[in-house]
Amino acid sequence: MKTKERILVKALELFNSEGLKEVTLRKIAVALEMSQGNLNYHFKTKGDLVAALYFDLVAHMDREMEKIAQDQALLPLIYESSWVSMKTLYDYRFITKDLYAVLDADPDLKKHYLGLQGLRKQQYMQLFSHMTQQGLMRPEEFEGEYLGLYERMNILGDNWINASILFKGKDQAVVKHYHRLLFEMVYPYLTEEGKKVYIKQTS
Repeated sequence: MKTKERILVKALELFNSEGLKEVTLRKIAVALEMSQGNLNYHFKTKGDLVAALYFDLVAHMDREMEKIAQDQALLPLIYESSWVSMKTLYDYRFITKDLYAVLDADPDLKKHYLGLQGLRKQQYMQLFSHMTQQGLMRPEEFEGEYLGLYERMNILGDNWINASILFKGKDQAVVKHYHRLLFEMVYPYLTEEGKKVYIKQTS
């Protein structure tokens, strides 16, 4: 493993286990048994290291999404994509745990994150529209109803890590619990046909 990759792996491990605020570049260097000067050659600041891990997270999630996006039925697509997203976020949980502090500390990351959020909103609204056309979801009963559904799903998606630490511990099994809660949000909006597909997917 190259030095830069070793630094990223160890930093992710320490950030996840000890928290972003508690881990310094010096602590990472000591854990790797390297000089801080060697570490600083690759990452001048802690912010540079956090940014590298953030973009690593995004790239990893993009690769996983590409694997499941082809030839996938719509409701299973939501199920699988949300599952992959939550598993990946758990692997990089320090970012989600301290998301707003991370974004406030780096305007470029914040801009990128907001752009991703805009893209994800567009993707989900298109999914909801296609599911309505296919008779899996009922039509909106008022304007913006499904935008509200997406926003609620997004809020849970961004904040479940902190809830899991407080209420459910830190075991990765909690991913399954919170993924179920997230996917259940869709159920009240499904038609009878959609509910059959939902039950098949979750059974």
